[in-house]
Amino acid sequence: MSHHETNEHFSPVEIEFRDAMQHADDFLKIELLRPAKKWYQKALEYNIEVTKVEQKIAECNRLIGFEQKIIWVV
Repeated sequence: MSHHETNEHFSPVEIEFRDAMQHADDFLKIELLRPAKKWYQKALEYNIEVTKVEQKIAECNRLIGFEQKIIWVV
């Protein structure tokens, strides 16, 4: 039997935070960096897991910078 988390244990703010993080993670997985960064920034507004969210934003910034370097080289 698999374990499924339900939203009944989370406040409305936590649900919105988790939704924003899920959107951001989904975009990051398919390397859509700018939309991912925007969703992480939205998640940051909820002041939940701030360090984790800031690390994800930094990762997006790093990858965007790397992407821009490749464009300049080409």
